[in-house]
Amino acid sequence: MNLASRALGLASLAFVALLWNGCSSSSTTGSTTQPEATDPSQLAAPPSGQGVQLKTDLFTVPTGTEVQACYFFKVADLLKEGGMDPTKPLELHRVEIVQKPGSHHMNLFRVRTIKGLDPANGAVQVGTNGTGQCFVSSNWSDWPLIANTQAEGNQDWDYPDGVANEIDPTETLMLQTHYVNAATQQTAGAQGQVAIDLFSMDLAAVKYQLGTVFATNQGIRVCESNPKPTYSASCQFGGNQPVTIVGANGHFHSRGTQFDIFSWDGKSTTTPPMSDRFYESATWADPPMLHSPDLAKPIGAGGGFWWTCSYQWEDPSTLTGGQDTCATLNAIDAKKYMTPPAEQDCCYTFGPQVDVNEHCNAFVYYYPKQDNVNCF
Repeated sequence: MNLASRALGLASLAFVALLWNGCSSSSTTGSTTQPEATDPSQLAAPPSGQGVQLKTDLFTVPTGTEVQACYFFKVADLLKEGGMDPTKPLELHRVEIVQKPGSHHMNLFRVRTIKGLDPANGAVQVGTNGTGQCFVSSNWSDWPLIANTQAEGNQDWDYPDGVANEIDPTETLMLQTHYVNAATQQTAGAQGQVAIDLFSMDLAAVKYQLGTVFATNQGIRVCESNPKPTYSASCQFGGNQPVTIVGANGHFHSRGTQFDIFSWDGKSTTTPPMSDRFYESATWADPPMLHSPDLAKPIGAGGGFWWTCSYQWEDPSTLTGGQDTCATLNAIDAKKYMTPPAEQDCCYTFGPQVDVNEHCNAFVYYYPKQDNVNCF
């Protein structure tokens, strides 16, 4: 079955957090194994009856361009294609992801509240250089995360025994892929593509449901007069019961120098001690994914996680050969944040474009799933 028949067709603040419902490690390498396939076009689908596959087209990323594409898939159609019962949930237990080299990120979401990005407007919706609804993060502000990876982050991850992420056949999924072929990052061969295999487990073997958190600190400002800032934020698990974090990933752009995630007691107002750090990354282009079994971080009832992002300001004209300047950054600051001229300071602010914006995003996977997670 081709993409058009699998995917959904035409008919059919300073800080904002996007929430979806052992041992520790500070290693910068995760436990995920590399898939046997290195080309998404060659990734075999799960054996019939054992899972489903989502795959994008092979698309072009012209020089000097950022392409972000949103692909929509109906779960019932995926189940049929995978030889599974289209009336029963998929109990997701293993995720295998393969991307063409040069990907900036890939996120897989469940579709919830419809805003500007509407699956009824097309099975594939593409944005370029920050324009288009696929670039507008508020569109998926309540869309639960299922999986993510970045740059060369091909992965093959089995969740801990008895843990699954239940996907209902009535749902629609959105696969978002972002490739950059510009100044700070290049796309090899000027082409992008992603393939994802979602493997199911027997419902009778499920003991816990996996929970996910995608939280983003949008209050960041990396400015010429304050060139080395650090920003912090935190998320607290609800439900008044302990949880175990089994996956973590951090994300910023090229001004980022250090990303840390700590366990947090839910009460302290200062950064936790380094002994509580369970994830770190000092690279922006290919940040590590840390997963079980290397990561199994227990969090006590009422606790959560705390993350920090540190930056080093860079002159934009040196990064882009003069294409972008402080005037470019100031114009973005004025348009998006209504910053008056007297307060503009050649700042990289939160936004989707790699060359002229910054990020401070935390991805966390845990069990058992909680009804609410509060971020501050």
